[in-house]
Amino acid sequence: MPYVKTTNGKIHYKIRGTGPTVVLIRGLGCWSEHWFGWDDLLAKSCKVITYDKKGLGLSTTQMSPWSSLTALSDEVATILKQERIESAHIVGTSLGGMVALTFALEHPKMAQSLTVIASSIGRSGHMRMSWPAIKLLLLRSFNHATFFDDLSKLLTSAATSDAVRKKLAQDWELIEQKQKVPIFTVFGQLSAAFRFNKWEDLTKITAPTQVVVGHDDYFVPRGNSLFLHKHLPRSTLVEVENAGHEPHVCQPDELAKIVTSFVGQVPSAAPLH
Repeated sequence: MPYVKTTNGKIHYKIRGTGPTVVLIRGLGCWSEHWFGWDDLLAKSCKVITYDKKGLGLSTTQMSPWSSLTALSDEVATILKQERIESAHIVGTSLGGMVALTFALEHPKMAQSLTVIASSIGRSGHMRMSWPAIKLLLLRSFNHATFFDDLSKLLTSAATSDAVRKKLAQDWELIEQKQKVPIFTVFGQLSAAFRFNKWEDLTKITAPTQVVVGHDDYFVPRGNSLFLHKHLPRSTLVEVENAGHEPHVCQPDELAKIVTSFVGQVPSAAPLH
């Protein structure tokens, strides 16, 4: 069980598979277990690194209200340096997409490519989170009995089967029972996300980028992804049909194909010497 030491604790991460190195970054209040097995699917054709952001999972570092997305992106750089990996393909969903973009700005030589899924940036003219999502999160303490069922509906598409939604709700609740998400970590992540608003900096990103969005995203309005695509100079836009905010749940095979196809167009990384 590998860890990397930082100045204020340890970051837990996992590596599996062989092939081009892909780092997966999860969203708000989520850690590596919240890929729900999609990381193992991707590891059939890639070397996949997942990790627990500070304040979450098995990592011992803490997320503070003044922590920045830069600090979160630095965790990725620290892991890659420990593994002596010169650069990697970065895949981030939602908040993780913001971390991926920040990583490309702060560590441009280490970002071979970016896949930014269902993410956003401030000053785009679009709500960063839909009203139903805001309402669900604000009222969580009052609707605990149905929270995970309601969450699974918001994260998926109307085309998603009831069986997939039910399993998502059950899996999410099982993880929560093992380890609750610290509320101060969520607040710290939200604070960092809402300070991520310098869209003009996106033009500085040189890594090939694909912006991926579920056509039926009920959690983060898809206009955010369209805005990112417009302002990222080397980006392509991929819309996933019959998918919501979590394409890796709604259309796992399709998303794996989208990522591996894109990664395959970029030369492989070399180890550090």
